[in-house]
Amino acid sequence: PLVFDEVVTGFRLAYGGAQEAYGVTPDLAAIGKIVGGGFPLAAVVGRGDLLEAYDADAVPEEGYVPQAGTLNGNPVAAAAGLATLAVLREPGRYAALHATGAHLRTTLQRLFDEAEIPAVVSGVDVTFDVYFTDQPVVDYRSTLGNKPLKRVFDRALLEHGVLKTPEKFYVGMCHDEADVELTIAAFEAAVAAVREA
Repeated sequence: PLVFDEVVTGFRLAYGGAQEAYGVTPDLAAIGKIVGGGFPLAAVVGRGDLLEAYDADAVPEEGYVPQAGTLNGNPVAAAAGLATLAVLREPGRYAALHATGAHLRTTLQRLFDEAEIPAVVSGVDVTFDVYFTDQPVVDYRSTLGNKPLKRVFDRALLEHGVLKTPEKFYVGMCHDEADVELTIAAFEAAVAAVREA
């Protein structure tokens, strides 16, 4: 079976996750805490014939796969998840999210190019990162780049009000114009810090 890990991409790239964005339907997919509105909840979704194994009434006893967990069916997480999914379904939400991400991603690449710093901003509009290299980023080795410059960049962002994970930027629907302006100002300061390093 084709299995997608949609923990990061589920409901982020599109309402239907990477499956919808890339037009590929897996047999199974794992969805992370967004399905619970950020609360501890996750899901395995997929073809009914594969998921029947979790239904004791649908398969013989020897084919049944029990699945249990402390937070299964948590009503607070379920309510938060339903509320989140309702917001995500609102018209224009994903178009605005992708526009914000594209603006941030292309602005950051432009700043590096103008400063003549060898860096590649790689990823998609809603999740991307910078790699300090003059080579295309095509595999794990090409992401390694110049780690000391990456630390300078990330620290300068933090000093200018932008906290990002060490792995990548995540753009959210909560980011408004003021957040974008603050982030671009932090990008400018971080690019200057890298140039001076």
